Amino acid sequence: MNNKQQYIDRLDRLVAQLPENADGALVTSQVCRFYLSGYNADTGYLLVTRGGCVFVTDARYIEAASAALEGVCRAVCYTRGKFGEIMRGLCDGMGAKSLLIETGSVTLAEADRFAKAFEPVTILRSSHLDDIVSAMRLSKTEFEAEQIRAAQRLTERSLNRILKMIKEGVSEREIALELEFDMRRSGAERVAFDLIVAAGPNGSMPHAVPSDYRVKPGDFITFDIGSVVNGYHSDMTRTVAFGKVSDEQIKVYNTVLTAQKAAIDYIVGGGLNCAEADRIARDIITDAGYGECFGHGLGHGVGVEIHEAPTLSFISKENMCEGCVVTVEPGIYLEGRFGVRIEDMLYITKDSAIDLTEMDSGLIVID
Repeated sequence: MNNKQQYIDRLDRLVAQLPENADGALVTSQVCRFYLSGYNADTGYLLVTRGGCVFVTDARYIEAASAALEGVCRAVCYTRGKFGEIMRGLCDGMGAKSLLIETGSVTLAEADRFAKAFEPVTILRSSHLDDIVSAMRLSKTEFEAEQIRAAQRLTERSLNRILKMIKEGVSEREIALELEFDMRRSGAERVAFDLIVAAGPNGSMPHAVPSDYRVKPGDFITFDIGSVVNGYHSDMTRTVAFGKVSDEQIKVYNTVLTAQKAAIDYIVGGGLNCAEADRIARDIITDAGYGECFGHGLGHGVGVEIHEAPTLSFISKENMCEGCVVTVEPGIYLEGRFGVRIEDMLYITKDSAIDLTEMDSGLIVID
C-alpha cells in the first residue's frame, strides 16, 4: 500500500463511522492528528468532514504541513485573531453544521472556546470521536507493526551496547543518559518515555526515576526502556544482575520469568482474554508467595502512544484482537530491597502471536 493511501483510508473510515448527528470531527490531539494524517506536529487542527478534510495551522508550520500532507489533505494557514473566521468558512464550504470533538483530550475551557469560535456550527460533546479513533488504533497494520519492530530492534541494540559499559560505581542517571544518547544516535526520534533505570533497592519501585544511586555488586538493575521510530513506540523491560546475587534474588527472577512465559504461551496459543492472561501470570506469582508484591496489571497496548488499548489486567473486560500489539510484563517488588520485571511485546495474529522482542529473557549477569 502507498504510504499516503493508508492515511486517506483512515480518514475515510473515520467519516464512514460518524454518527448521523455529526457532519464531521475536529481532531485536536497531536497523537490522533498524526495517526489520521501522518503529519506529526505539536500544533494544528485536523478538520474531517463528510465534505472533505483540511489541516489548519499557523504560519510557523504551514510550509511543512503542506509538504507532508500533499496527497492526503490540504493545509490552510490562519492568522492571529482569525481562527474562528477561518474555521467557520471551512465548515460552511464543506457543508458541516455539527462537529465531534475529542472530549478525552480537550478541557472544558477549550470545549467552550471551540463552541464560541465555531458558532453557528454545533460542537458535539460526546465520546463518539474518542471511541471511533481508539477502536481504529487497536488493530495495527503490517506497516505499523514494522515500525514498532524497528523501534524494538534499535532499543535492544542500544541496551546490549550499554550493558557492556556498566561498571561498579556508575549511577542510574549516568546509565539512563548513555542509553538515551545511544538510541538517539542510532536513529530514534526520541525515547518512548522517561527511561527507567533502577538498581538495588530502587528496583522495588515499578516506576523509579533514575537517581544518583551508584551500582554495586549484588544489585539487580531493572531497565524499562523504549524508543520511537516513525511515530511508533517500543517498550521492553529487562532485569540484569551486577555480579553475584542471592538465592532469593534468583528465585524471584525465575518466578517472574515463569509467570511471563506462561502468559506469553497463552497468547501465542490463541488466548485473547486480557483478564485471563493476567490471571495466568498472577497465579504463578501468588503461588510462589509473592502475590502482594505484584501490584500492577500484566500489560497494555502499544502504538502511536506508549499506553494504548487494550489493558491486560485482572479487572479488564477487554479481549485482544488480531493486529493488537501488547506488552506482557509481570513483576515482583520487595520494598526497600529489590525488584524484578520482565517485559516483551507481542503482535497478535489471526490465531497466534509473534514476540517482537528478540533479546533473551534469561538472567543476564554482568561480571
